[in-house]
Amino acid sequence: MGVKTNIQKPRMPWIERRILNAVTVPLLPPDLRPLPQKCQEEKQAKENACRSELQEAYEAFRTKDTWHMLSQNKMVAICHILPMTSRDFFNVRVKVHNAGMKLKFANNKWARSVTVMFIMHAQSKRAGGLVEDRILSRAGMQDAAKLPPLDIMRGELLTILSASAGKTSRLLGRHQTELSANLAQLVKQQSEGYGDVDSAGQDKDAPQAAAVEDGGSNSTGEEKES
Repeated sequence: MGVKTNIQKPRMPWIERRILNAVTVPLLPPDLRPLPQKCQEEKQAKENACRSELQEAYEAFRTKDTWHMLSQNKMVAICHILPMTSRDFFNVRVKVHNAGMKLKFANNKWARSVTVMFIMHAQSKRAGGLVEDRILSRAGMQDAAKLPPLDIMRGELLTILSASAGKTSRLLGRHQTELSANLAQLVKQQSEGYGDVDSAGQDKDAPQAAAVEDGGSNSTGEEKES
């Protein structure tokens, strides 16, 4: 059963109520603001009234999704996409997918309104990005793109570290080898009975004995001549 609409005219309030309403009506000063300012404020008030809880929840969701994307991915490239054909756009998506990346779009009306002020020839103008938790400019993104793959860089680093360790090991082994050879020569000379041996591995008595023998031979020759 439907509800019957009340079409009865409301009754006039009592005299006391009418007096109270007349006394409590606020007396506002005249609005002396210019008309454009009043229109702008009224428009802003209408826009704020149109914002619903659903729209605010959607913006919060997009903000959370963007924050999650920036925190979970090590490289994020931000680009302004200019008008292109559907075939070119499909080729771009295929190349991005083959590179192991994903495309995500955001409705940026401010950037779209500013693009008419720039002259660009590329279909996608790179503005910057986030690589390894670092915010890079366009030049930084280009330098990062020129770097070799991570596996090759790790191999080069491992080669440099291995070369340094190998050089240190060779230097230590060389000193040990020289010391071992000198000690072996010293033991050999002492076992053959050359007497005391200096630090250079030479017999100290051998030159003196040779000098004595040479002196003796010279004196004998002089006696024979005399």
